[in-house]
Amino acid sequence: MSPTNSALPRQVADAYVDELIALDPITGTYLGVKESSSRLPDLSPAGQEAVAELLRTTLARLDEAERLPGADSDAERRCARLLRERLTAELAVHEADEHLRAVGNLGTVAHSVREVFTVTPAETEEDWRALAERLRAVPAALAGYRESLALGLERKLYAAPRPTQTFVGQ
Repeated sequence: MSPTNSALPRQVADAYVDELIALDPITGTYLGVKESSSRLPDLSPAGQEAVAELLRTTLARLDEAERLPGADSDAERRCARLLRERLTAELAVHEADEHLRAVGNLGTVAHSVREVFTVTPAETEEDWRALAERLRAVPAALAGYRESLALGLERKLYAAPRPTQTFVGQ
């Protein structure tokens, strides 16, 4: 769904999910969007900033949406509240530069890149072609991740020693 000037909060949320999937195909795969199966996200600082900009833009759209007629229904208010809470929290994590030191033994982007292959469809020839294309995207995705970590080191944003040691051991 494309964002419009008259979008209510639920439409803003739908547009956000569509735009997020374009930036983060791993999320798309987990949401069952078959077209996401051949790609991986840009994990570089620029790619992470693109996601942050989407968060900012969506929050601004949500501000506008909440002022529209119809935005005061229970469903629209709940959606707006939940969306605002989620996006504000994600933006705070980004602005704290956590993506520049995202090293750990569970739940990092490196793990997501590995684990997405376990849920990527692999039943048809088309599925396998998409999976192979995604596999070919791994080096670029991990190069972007390394670029983010290098920027974190440059800014003296270090990950904790124990999770880093565990991560390296994995």
